[in-house]
Amino acid sequence: MRRWTNSFLQFFGGVQGKVRRAWLCLFRPDYVKRAVEQREGSCNQCGNCCRIAFSCPFLKVYGSHALCRIYHIGRPTPCVAFPINREDLADVGFECTYTFPLDARDQRPQGVELPVWNPSRLSFGKHAGELEEG
Repeated sequence: MRRWTNSFLQFFGGVQGKVRRAWLCLFRPDYVKRAVEQREGSCNQCGNCCRIAFSCPFLKVYGSHALCRIYHIGRPTPCVAFPINREDLADVGFECTYTFPLDARDQRPQGVELPVWNPSRLSFGKHAGELEEG
């Protein structure tokens, strides 16, 4: 039962990723273009991206090498753009030779001290309801 549940969740996650990539390519092409320009590396033609959720009918596998039968005659835009971001790499189990540089959101310092309200630093002013920080 657990095996079936894991397979279903993996399939559903793959379909969700395919729909997300298609939506981004259709409605946010500028975002996709900027994201693809930031990725580093090159394709090693493993075919993992062509097997997300289900195997692409245009995929031909030769041992460890995969070949797209429509590579030069018009692949769909989500296929050309894969991976768009790190989320896409998770869909293939991070077994992709493309990488993305760390951006400012990923470089947050660890152990950041947050400001905490300290009532002992407050004192009341001469007028009722006025607070002064001391």
